[in-house]
Amino acid sequence: MILFLDTEWADAFANEIVSLALVSDCGRFEFYAERDPLPVDATAFVRTVVYPLLDRGDRARVDADFTRSLHEFFGEVQRASRPDRITVAYDHRNDLDLLGIALDAFGLPETPLRPAFDELPLMTLGMEYQQAIETLFAADARTSARRHHALIDARVSRDAWRYVNGIGGS
Repeated sequence: MILFLDTEWADAFANEIVSLALVSDCGRFEFYAERDPLPVDATAFVRTVVYPLLDRGDRARVDADFTRSLHEFFGEVQRASRPDRITVAYDHRNDLDLLGIALDAFGLPETPLRPAFDELPLMTLGMEYQQAIETLFAADARTSARRHHALIDARVSRDAWRYVNGIGGS
C-alpha cells in the first residue's frame, strides 16, 4: 500500500511541524493531525496562509498523542497491507524528514520504534506529475482555496500520482 505524505511546517528551516497527513492510494486510510500548541515562531506565510486553514478541535494534538496516533495508524495500515510493506510517497524531502520527527516522538524521552516502510520520491515523475498537481488544483475552486492544508495536498498528490500512472478514480 502506498501512503501519500504531506506536511506543513512553521519555520524557514522546516524543523517545526504544523500538520501532517497520510492518504492511502486506495482512499481507505487517512491520517491527519495538527500540533498543539502550534509553533510560535512561524513565518509570515504560515501565519497568514497555513494557520487559517487548520481544522484544530480533535485534530490538534499534543506531541505525545500525535506520535501515538501516528504509530497506531501505521499499525492499522500495515495489518491491512500484509504481507506487503508500506511505501511512503512524498514530493518534498522535508516531508519525509518531518514524518521521522513525528514518528520519533518529537524528541520526547520515550520514543517508539519506527515502523518499516519503503520510500517513493514523487519528484522522479517529473513535469507530468507537477502538471497533474496544478491541473487538479485548477479544476476545483474549493480544493484550490485549501491548498497548503496537509490533508488536501496529500489527497491531490495521490490523485496526481494515479493520473500519471493511468489509474482512474480516486
